[in-house]
Amino acid sequence: MHVSTAIKWLHRLTTILLLIIVAGYFSYEYFMKSRSDDRLVMQKAISENVTLYVTQYGGGATVPDIYRYYLDDKNQTIEQLRKREPFLVSDNGSAIISGYGNTVNVKLSGRIYSFSNLTMFYAQENLVIPVINLNATGVR
Repeated sequence: MHVSTAIKWLHRLTTILLLIIVAGYFSYEYFMKSRSDDRLVMQKAISENVTLYVTQYGGGATVPDIYRYYLDDKNQTIEQLRKREPFLVSDNGSAIISGYGNTVNVKLSGRIYSFSNLTMFYAQENLVIPVINLNATGVR
C-alpha cells in the first residue's frame, strides 16, 4: 500500500512540474514573439534599396528591452513591420549598421536572441536579398 501511494504522489508531482515547464515555455515564446506593443525607434537608409527599421518592446521591471531589426524598402509602416520576421532580435538598440549596395554590415555587443542572415523584400518591384555580415561581441 505504501509503495502505490508513493508512486501516485510522485506521478502528481511530476505532472505538475511538467505543466509548469510547458506553461513557462509558452509564456516565453508569447512574450518574445509578441509585437503588438512594439514602437518604431529608428528608420535609417542603408543604401538606395535597403532601409533599416528598429522597433523596441519595453520589457518592464524584470525583463530587458527587446529590439527587433528589420530590412525593407523605404515605404514601410509599423503595422507592416509587425507582420514580418526581423533578421535580428537583441537586447541592444544601438547596433552600428552600415552598408553599400545590397550588403549590410552589423556590429553589435550584447545578447542576440535571434539572427537570420536570410531576409528578402521587394523594392520597386525588384526582389532584394541583402547580404548580412554580423560582427557580435557578447557580454557577461
